[in-house]
Amino acid sequence: MLGYAGTDSPCSVTHWARKELAADMADLIGQLVPRGEQVIVGGHDWGAGLTYKVALWHPEIVKAFFTIAIPYIPLWLGPTMKWVDMLDLVENGTFPTMGYQLQFRDEALERNVTSLAQIRSFLNGVYGGTTSDGKGAFSPQNGVDFDILDQLGPSPLVSSADIDFYAKRFHINGMRGPFNWYRTRRMDWEDELPFLKNGSIKYKMPVLFMPATKEPDTMPPDIWTDMGDYFVSLKIQELDSNHFAHWEAADKVNEALATWLPTLQ
Repeated sequence: MLGYAGTDSPCSVTHWARKELAADMADLIGQLVPRGEQVIVGGHDWGAGLTYKVALWHPEIVKAFFTIAIPYIPLWLGPTMKWVDMLDLVENGTFPTMGYQLQFRDEALERNVTSLAQIRSFLNGVYGGTTSDGKGAFSPQNGVDFDILDQLGPSPLVSSADIDFYAKRFHINGMRGPFNWYRTRRMDWEDELPFLKNGSIKYKMPVLFMPATKEPDTMPPDIWTDMGDYFVSLKIQELDSNHFAHWEAADKVNEALATWLPTLQ
């Protein structure tokens, strides 16, 4: 996952275009798997988004794939190939719960998340820390409320020791890399125009999608109920969980995988 601790964090945001990242993953797979063999790819959140792109750009190496929490959402919406910015999609009500992405893609945000202490507070807020009266610092509509970060109690999802570790790793290269994941939508749309001109995208390999049903504000079911239009073989296994399902409902995730994997030919 480019830009995260332990990976490179190049200066140009173009390296985060999903076509480029998919090529990086294909190269990595090529170093680990004998030529001609296929792999099963899976991911959560941006890992899920990248999983869709690896399968799109390099279908010959993907036997099947699974994604958690993040559905497949075409970069184009409606009957035309006209570019629509995320700001417009938020303001016109298409994706009202994507307002946080507007904050995260804004380069001004990085100035507020530079020191180790600032990064730690930011992560604690994103991972669900709340004030004494139960108010959270993060909302999908608006992003992170920096005014209350220093009032938050510990995250209920991630231990203080783990957040300390994450913060130290993020601090190595700074937050520009992680935020760059939110800044390439226009590039990705341009890269995928040839697919649009040929009609649409249709994934031919088996796919398992596991939506987290307790985050309806961010990912309401109507976003993913028509996913089948883009897949030949799609199985949907709902998880009674919030966004971080691989933590909150790990047993259910593993159970779904254990049921699905033997069905692959």
